[in-house]
Amino acid sequence: MPLISYMKKLVRRAIHRGGGLTDLQLSGIIDRALLLPAKRLVKLGTTYGGWVLPLDSGLTKDSTCYLAGAGEDISFDTILVRQFGCRVRIIDPTPRAIKHFEALSEAVAAGRPFSVNGSTSEFYHVSPSDLERMSFLPIGLAGLDQEMKFYFPKDPQHVSCSTANLQRTSEFFTAQCHRLSAIMKQQGDYKIDLLKIDIEGAEYEVIRDITDSGVPPRLLLVEFDEAHSPLDAQASSRIAASVKQLLDAGMHCVAIDGSNLTFVLDR
Repeated sequence: MPLISYMKKLVRRAIHRGGGLTDLQLSGIIDRALLLPAKRLVKLGTTYGGWVLPLDSGLTKDSTCYLAGAGEDISFDTILVRQFGCRVRIIDPTPRAIKHFEALSEAVAAGRPFSVNGSTSEFYHVSPSDLERMSFLPIGLAGLDQEMKFYFPKDPQHVSCSTANLQRTSEFFTAQCHRLSAIMKQQGDYKIDLLKIDIEGAEYEVIRDITDSGVPPRLLLVEFDEAHSPLDAQASSRIAASVKQLLDAGMHCVAIDGSNLTFVLDR
């Protein structure tokens, strides 16, 4: 399928100001006047795995993107390569996520279609040359360099595991985690243009680490999982404090899509 035809099938809808995060969680934090209008935004990827970007994101073949949290839907990740030619590094230690990427790689090499998240209607559009610009790192992104427990979800059909144990389960696996700066050093990257954080409640520590380091990415996409799976009554306070850290670091929020926020670094 030609890329233009494929892109027309992607989710690209009006992004409502507000979304899933409550006014209480964002009250006094987000300047809604700085949110971009829907006509200046695009959502790339599936309904489930897609993310919102400004139309003028500035992403090119010279851009490096780090995408933490893959699961079995990397539609957004693959589109960054296919549409912009970005270098993409996917970060996820979850066993099923690793198998999913391996299966995708095998399908691309064999010229076979491969579905997104087991769908019967949505398939990846990835060429061998696209795949060469993608790498999968089977580690976790965290605020510290250490081995951590990843707790499985209650529903065995679900993929995402959580170091914060958002679903309060008892079964887990362990995996090595690293700070963003450590991963960048390992990969030989001196800067990144886009960072996606979809890591099931561990986003606070990562945000604290990257804001303390003084080198936030130009584009930051973050899901605040406690907006829909709060650990306790302090969830709103944690979200608000984390958003404020980003604003204080020179970023501003341009889009809210459910529990996903898109930030751009002020230049």
